[in-house]
Amino acid sequence: MIKDIYSISYKMRRELYQKIGFAFSVVFLCIVFISLIMSFFIYPVMTKSESMSPDIPSYSVQLVSPLLKMPKRGDVMVVSNPNEKNISVIKKAVNTLCLFVTARQWKPFADKPRLYSVLRRVVALPGDTVYMKNYILFVKPKGERQFLTEFELTESKYNILLNSLSSDIDLELGAMGNFDEILLSENEFFLLGDNRLECSDSRLWGPIKKSELKGKVLCTYFPFSEVRFF
Repeated sequence: MIKDIYSISYKMRRELYQKIGFAFSVVFLCIVFISLIMSFFIYPVMTKSESMSPDIPSYSVQLVSPLLKMPKRGDVMVVSNPNEKNISVIKKAVNTLCLFVTARQWKPFADKPRLYSVLRRVVALPGDTVYMKNYILFVKPKGERQFLTEFELTESKYNILLNSLSSDIDLELGAMGNFDEILLSENEFFLLGDNRLECSDSRLWGPIKKSELKGKVLCTYFPFSEVRFF
């Protein structure tokens, strides 16, 4: 009795190879399609820190659109990780390729190669003048004569986390609570974390250039109890 018809039938063996090749082609095309969608249209990121609490809790997952890179006041944006600015062009290219192949889940040349993104809120636009007092940003828009608080200038409603400010805290150190006026250039944005006491942002990095804005956060979709649109 013949147990393996493919060993003696060239025609059936060729048909089997064609089926296997077709299956691999379909899987490959699906991976490429998903990678294209998640690289150029919409992709998920995970927030692992408390920097955007309380509105974006730690270990929550957001959907980001890389097409929306021109922000409005109050928008939450994905920012280039400041710790990766000094890597070589070759490493950046390898990171980009790996992000594409893995649907933005992994890049080798990073402090945290797994899914990791820096989210910050846009509080001032190019041409604005800003200063901070008691962790609240005051903004004079370009062409205007008076300062208003960040909350008065944005249509987006958001909360900031200050915990309890002790009387002996030095507002000039670390994530500063006070600083003097800064004029933003035509290519600069000022971004802050919502957790003003425990967050690295433009107070330490300086203003963020448009090229460092990688996409707009559209919503938080996981955990389901924290679903929120921005």
